[in-house]
Amino acid sequence: MTNLSESGSGNVIGATATDSVSSVRRRTSRRIPLRWAYVALLFFMVIYYARPEDWVPGLSHAPLAKIAGIFAVLGLVLSLRDIRWRLPKEIIFLSLLTGQLFVASFMTPVWRGGALQETLNFAKILIIVFTITAAVTTYQRLRLLILTQAVSVSAIAAVAIWKGHLILGRLLGILGGNYSDPNDLALAIVMSLPLCLALLFLGRNRLPKILWAITMLVMIYAIFLTGSRGGFLSLIVTGAVGLWDFAIRGRRRYLLVIATLLGVIVLLLWGGMLVGRLEGTFNAKEDTGAAYASAKIRQEVFWRSVEVTKEHPLFGVGPGNFMQVSNSWHVAHNSFTQISSEGGVPALIFYVLILWSGFVNIRATRRFAQGQRQGILLAKGLHASLAGYVVGSCFLSVPYAFFPYILVAYTTALSLISKKSEAQAKKVGATPVVPEAAPLAYATRSVWE
Repeated sequence: MTNLSESGSGNVIGATATDSVSSVRRRTSRRIPLRWAYVALLFFMVIYYARPEDWVPGLSHAPLAKIAGIFAVLGLVLSLRDIRWRLPKEIIFLSLLTGQLFVASFMTPVWRGGALQETLNFAKILIIVFTITAAVTTYQRLRLLILTQAVSVSAIAAVAIWKGHLILGRLLGILGGNYSDPNDLALAIVMSLPLCLALLFLGRNRLPKILWAITMLVMIYAIFLTGSRGGFLSLIVTGAVGLWDFAIRGRRRYLLVIATLLGVIVLLLWGGMLVGRLEGTFNAKEDTGAAYASAKIRQEVFWRSVEVTKEHPLFGVGPGNFMQVSNSWHVAHNSFTQISSEGGVPALIFYVLILWSGFVNIRATRRFAQGQRQGILLAKGLHASLAGYVVGSCFLSVPYAFFPYILVAYTTALSLISKKSEAQAKKVGATPVVPEAAPLAYATRSVWE
């Protein structure tokens, strides 16, 4: 410190840093690490979750996802010198899973071309996951990424309600991809709900909090309109985990009262069709016959997928090929048996290890992020979201969708960020957290104290 100014009593009231370290810091701050890779990642997230090519005229002919992927690869190549961490274990597991699926594609006794195409489409997630873990290096970057997903999915839910495409009283997604089927739409919304709650608590002003609360109500309404039994069970688990983290461990007991009242109101107002489908799972009454028939088919294809796994334990029948051997042209409606029957038991093991790594990362974040409010809140939201996916995936065949692996990649980035923040805090001697209202004044005072 030079150019010190003092008061009459000799207390320092101002100081200007002019040493060489500060000048170097100013020069290096101009270059933002992995900036272009992160920009390409944001572009991809908008395309994947908002699907603009399905509702913006003319965009359906443009390969937007491929363009975003190419930009992400170029951004990573140009920024390889900024990557300093060892390869996370979940990326290793994902690479092994992809390799296993490629082997299963060549070893399939059913349809090699279809299996290979399914695997090639799935392999693209490696680029996205690697980009997330490499380019998302700050809480702000992770928060913006999660915000992009939450806003996109909530907008899809609102538009689906507005358009109101119903079949047998069930709300359908208006777009393709992960939103065309009511069950897939419900799971996508459930996974984003706890992220919206985390963003609500991270907000500082009252208006954003109110908007997030309204958004969550709309999303819950959409889930009930889908009539998805798997989505409802996933919502129950997500809500239970979220309340445990945010209400009980987070000491926000008022959330328990709000959740109870909201649950009663929602069931009374919008739960008729969903309750009927839940009853129809075990009762073949006339008004719930479709639900009963669906439940019976799901049981049959589930046990058939178990049989196929036993018949082809090493390599399965190839990705995407279970429908052809299911005896009814249905998917397994269970992600775990779907991937075991199509990729073999090794694929199932890698799949479980990837999901388990997400929970391990969340536990590590809670250990490293002590005193880091953003890290703790984001960890709670991701914990509930991941738990909801695990339950929902037991009723849906979504092992090749990107969103569970993106979710795990969030936890990887979060654990790395929190660990880095803790290491920096120890390096500077556990400097107190600077209040954002007056960082310069606080930092100047803390130096001299």
